[in-house]
Amino acid sequence: MTGESPLGSDLAVDLGWDSVCKPLALLCVALAFFEGVLGLPPRAAAGASQPPTPDPRFGIVESYVNSRAATEAGAGYTRIILRWDVVQPDGPLDWKPANVPDPLIASELAAGRQVVGLLIGTPAWAAVDPSQGARSVPKMEYWAAFVRGMAQQYRGRITHWVIWNEPDVWALDNPGSTWAGTEADYFDLLKTAYLAIKSVDPTLSVNMAGLTYFWDWSHGRRQYLDRLLDVVAADPTAAAHNFYFDAVTYHLYYKPLQAPAVIADVQGILQRHGIQGKQIWINETNAPPSDDAQEMPWSAPRYAISLQEQAAFVIQEFALAFAAGASRVEFYKLRNSADHPESIEPYGLLRADDSRRPAFAAYQAVTTYLGGFRSARLEQVGEVYAVTFDRGGQTTTVIWTIGREAQQVRVKAIAAQANLVDEAGHATLLPASEGSYSIQLPGATCTQVSECLVGGAPRMLVEAGGPAGRAALMALEPPTLTATGTVTASLTAGGPVRPTLPASPGPTAVAAPGSTSEPASASAGTPMPMLSGYSSIVTTGVPALQPRETPRPLPALAATVVIKAANLTPRPAGRRSTDAPTFAPAARHGGPWPAGLDAITARRSGQALPATASPAPAASRPGLPTGPHLWGTAGPIWIGTLGALALAAFALRRRR
Repeated sequence: MTGESPLGSDLAVDLGWDSVCKPLALLCVALAFFEGVLGLPPRAAAGASQPPTPDPRFGIVESYVNSRAATEAGAGYTRIILRWDVVQPDGPLDWKPANVPDPLIASELAAGRQVVGLLIGTPAWAAVDPSQGARSVPKMEYWAAFVRGMAQQYRGRITHWVIWNEPDVWALDNPGSTWAGTEADYFDLLKTAYLAIKSVDPTLSVNMAGLTYFWDWSHGRRQYLDRLLDVVAADPTAAAHNFYFDAVTYHLYYKPLQAPAVIADVQGILQRHGIQGKQIWINETNAPPSDDAQEMPWSAPRYAISLQEQAAFVIQEFALAFAAGASRVEFYKLRNSADHPESIEPYGLLRADDSRRPAFAAYQAVTTYLGGFRSARLEQVGEVYAVTFDRGGQTTTVIWTIGREAQQVRVKAIAAQANLVDEAGHATLLPASEGSYSIQLPGATCTQVSECLVGGAPRMLVEAGGPAGRAALMALEPPTLTATGTVTASLTAGGPVRPTLPASPGPTAVAAPGSTSEPASASAGTPMPMLSGYSSIVTTGVPALQPRETPRPLPALAATVVIKAANLTPRPAGRRSTDAPTFAPAARHGGPWPAGLDAITARRSGQALPATASPAPAASRPGLPTGPHLWGTAGPIWIGTLGALALAAFALRRRR
């Protein structure tokens, strides 16, 4: 079979909101009514003033669950998962509604947010090996047809596509495993998708799958990206086709200081393969709390994180990632369910009842005072970090300490006065004195007693005027580098220096299934490459995350592996992970789609997932709600649709 869509050119017909509303006026009225029920923003009248467009570099995963709250937070883009095995469960001629209903996507677009689509989930009929379930390598002619069809259906609405999720999790017995193929298989998947999407519209962007980084690092393997690009570079057609991708994507959790080291390593891997001009997205990031009394972890979490540390993490992670060269950063996620069976800790900026965690206000402060930036510059003096954002007529300097004690610092002034903003978004007018500001930085609370994962609560200094290359931090007495590897170092004026990690012995190597011994992807002490438009002063002694030849316990500043498994569903005892997705009980705002469709979290904690979900009735089909699922997020849409269709049929009958 050829790569042409088995559905033919008719698949190019947009099945979205406007095309449905044109022929069905009564249906349109019903859907407009239920916009109010769902709390979706109304469609703007012609000529009406529009709210300012949010900065698309700041994202929140699955913001459609509460579009208004996401708008208040300032989110500029969101990622949604669109599953192949939901759209085409029964064969190549099958085409059903996607697991994220069109009105929810329309709400996001109306709010000015970009929607990024993630494609995943091989249906059994298209699998090379059906026994592998949704993670099977697909037959590429069917995959090409599906991807082309999705690009056609969402043309004008989705301009960025992510191809699969975390294929670097190679252990098939891990609940987060989503890909049963090799690096060569994934390249075929990526190449096929790239060509299919570009055939619809060459301006559409194609991202590699989000990678964990730490899965390979913790197992002593050369980075998946490094191994994959070996395959890409060997393809003689790759260079002529932009190497079949526009951006690389990573998922980083818990420890903000890792972001610059990971991004530097990724930049080095790209450069060593002669690949330039690629964006780097941090498409998932979070440090989920373990002390929220309203929604406690259901088992012992790997790390202890307070609500206040989660808020501090948001500001530090976004600041460091952008300073290191990330093109986009996205928080995972807007809201978690009440019992969050998909993850030990609750991950949302919002709780299940839509109440806001402190991290929500921190995210608002980030988008308010960093949005629209032109460049970002990182400095470090001792235990104090500062990232200066040039916003074109305004400068925001983010400052914090990683030390346990409060720190008094002086910051060189640009203007005669500034607003000093805390992690909750509260602003205080601060006058300059003798050309500088004196700022008290709270010490790190270090809820995880064994190590400080997150620094102290940051402060944002907002001034009128541009930085003009200003070094923000005034001279501090630099501490010395300790033998334990504590992040203590003096300012390096001679240019960027790649962070290094103190040596740590590891246990005897255990070969992974199908793996071979591979060299590390980069050596310590090499220059840290920076993307165009960014500059950085980075000191020695900052822990970098270098792969090792042997697996070992994660060191002091190395994150646990966090896996977002797009095809994972908590399942009853005896149910195999390769079975079809099941419908989880609907939460207060739960959707009618399978529970595994919202980038479910599974962490390598040694804990078994709870068997809380019930299998779908035999007659039900993924994407079509039954029973209590009608009352989920999209329930009113389905009820309104059925009612409107009945009214339309009645009206047509009366005309006859």
